[in-house]
Amino acid sequence: MKRILSVLTFLLLACVAADAGKIPPDALGTVSYEVRYKLGAMNAKVATATISFDPATRGGQAAYHSHALIRTSSIFRLFISSDYVVDSWLSQSGLKPMYFINPFKKGGKDGKFECIYRPGGIEVINVVPPKTDERSVLPPDGRTMDLLTLLHFVRFLDLDAQARPLQLKVLMGGVAYPGILTDKGKDTESIPGVEAERFLLHLTERGLMENGSGNVIHIWRSAGPDRRLLGLEVALSTGTMSIRIKE
Repeated sequence: MKRILSVLTFLLLACVAADAGKIPPDALGTVSYEVRYKLGAMNAKVATATISFDPATRGGQAAYHSHALIRTSSIFRLFISSDYVVDSWLSQSGLKPMYFINPFKKGGKDGKFECIYRPGGIEVINVVPPKTDERSVLPPDGRTMDLLTLLHFVRFLDLDAQARPLQLKVLMGGVAYPGILTDKGKDTESIPGVEAERFLLHLTERGLMENGSGNVIHIWRSAGPDRRLLGLEVALSTGTMSIRIKE
């Protein structure tokens, strides 16, 4: 569940995301979500989430900063001991990823998953206590991104349902897993009262969860100029996890 909520590198060079100068004010700010787990007749709220997207600077460059925070409901603290936090920065010029970090605790010790995007490569740092740092450098191929960056990539992607699916790689736990992103077109039923577009991300080698489940993720965005992220849904080995924007 945590990897789902971290709900989301280089943008795909073969595709065109929205020009940063054309991002409307309505696309900025913080949006709140409910996270629910569905299994049979059960439909339980397990967490709340917020995702922000605001102007910032990083390393002296104009950027956008995204902050995703998931607060687990009190009853589910028995299973998930802490909140989940991820941050990413994208350049205002071309929305190219700059930096991503997911700090966490394991066994009471600090760990982190970090991506530093440079022209010469993507430096990936994965610290999982009690192990020492695991570091690797991936090529800047324009097809590799962390999950939070992927969500904003989908928000501003210039694509339609007739276009060919996009092949990419999603960074999770220090490994880049291949995936396919498809635009499924307008969806008038899944998000009531909102004009939405649905995308499907299929991870071809593993899923979002550590047990390998959840390899197909549905992503909804607003079809309006604000391009809000409206929701996510993923089928797990047992039940379904869904994230929906609060009305």
